[in-house]
Parts: sequence; structure tokens; C-alpha cells
Amino acid sequence: MKKFLMSEQRLLTALVVLVVLLNVPYGRYVLYPLMIFSTWIHEMCHGIAAVIVGGSIVKLEVFPDGTGLAQTMRPTSAFATAWVASAGYVGTSVIGALMMWFRKRKSAGKVGLTILGALMLLSVAFYVRNSFGIGAVLAIGLVLGVAGWSLKPELSGWLYTFVAATCCLNAITSIQVLFSSNLVVNGVAAGGSDAHTVAGALWLPYWFWAVIWIVFGVVVMLAALSKAVPATPVKSKKRR
Repeated sequence: MKKFLMSEQRLLTALVVLVVLLNVPYGRYVLYPLMIFSTWIHEMCHGIAAVIVGGSIVKLEVFPDGTGLAQTMRPTSAFATAWVASAGYVGTSVIGALMMWFRKRKSAGKVGLTILGALMLLSVAFYVRNSFGIGAVLAIGLVLGVAGWSLKPELSGWLYTFVAATCCLNAITSIQVLFSSNLVVNGVAAGGSDAHTVAGALWLPYWFWAVIWIVFGVVVMLAALSKAVPATPVKSKKRR
């Protein structure tokens, strides 16, 4: 147990800080940039899914209330519709899990934050098209990129773990929105959620897909926690 606590010090600290901030006055304001970051990942996943099935990204928007919108061109088949709609939550879960998977590496902070920052800046150049989204994604991307290059490995590792933990938790906790039939984006009613879209394209009720995504998010997060890449490679013993 002691060994586990020492090896997971960063992760446990990040989770405690997140839980505290979510339950104290104004704590959510501290987490606001990370909420915008998670929204950006969610919308990017929708866009990437559209590209995978032969479509394209028209534009991405991120709004001050933490909601977002991905406008894509995609094939009209039921599969393509369901694939793109499900990619927001499923993709966020996968990305969060991958980030957690590499959290123990000595270079995780430097490499991870730098890559995330670069991707955010590229998305502003090519896809983000509303004024708030451009400003917010640009600012967060610059902060992450600069942090990755300038902070010492220990400090960048702490920040990287905090961002990864936020992404994982967001992929699970935000799924409650899927059970609402009155989705609101930027203060405007936008119809049903992604789960409703999948239910309409395929079969089975929307709540079935929402539950599936929740279970998937929990499973991949637990897998990433238990199978994290070790900080130093394990040397294999040679047999004589």
C-alpha cells in the first residue's frame, strides 16, 4: 500500500485537488480552463471521427459556458452518423486514458504538454472559428506548450497528470448531459444529445448508449490506471 501511495502521489494529489475544487465556492472557476480544454477535445473527436469515415471538419466552436459544437461533413449512412455522434464522449475517454497511461514517464510532462499545446494551436489555425473559441483555445494551447518547454520535468509532470485526470473525470461526469432531452449549447436549445442522435441512427433507446459510454469510460480509465507505462524500463533477466 505504501509503495502504491508513493508511486501514485501525483495522481492521488490531482484527484484530491479536483474533488475539493468541485465542492468549494468558486472552485469551479479555477477549473474553468480545464473545462474548456475538455470541451475542445470532445469537439475535436467529433471532427476526427468524421474525417475517418471520409468526411471533413467544417468548423469547431467552443463557447463561454463550456459547451461546444462541431460542424462536419460526413456520409449520410446510419453508421457514419452514429460513429461521429459517439466519438465525442468515447474519444474523450480514450484520450484521457492514453494520457493517464503515460503519466509515470519522466518525459510525460514535457512531451505531453508540448504536443497538446501544438495541437490546440493547429486547431485554431484550421478549424476553430468563433471568437471566444479562438481566444480561449489559443491561450490554453500557449500555456500548455510553454509549460511543457520551460518547466522542470517534475513540475510539468504534475501539470500533465492534473490535465489527464481532469480529462478522464470529465469523460465520465459530463455524460449525465446525455440523459437530457433538452440539450443547451451556448444558451440555445439544441435538441437531443449525442446519445439521442445515435439512437435515432441505429436502434435501442438513447439511455442504452449513454450507459454503454459511461461503462466504457470507467473501464478504459481503470485499465490506464493499472497498466501505466513505468517511469523506467524494466530490464529483462537473461538466462544462462
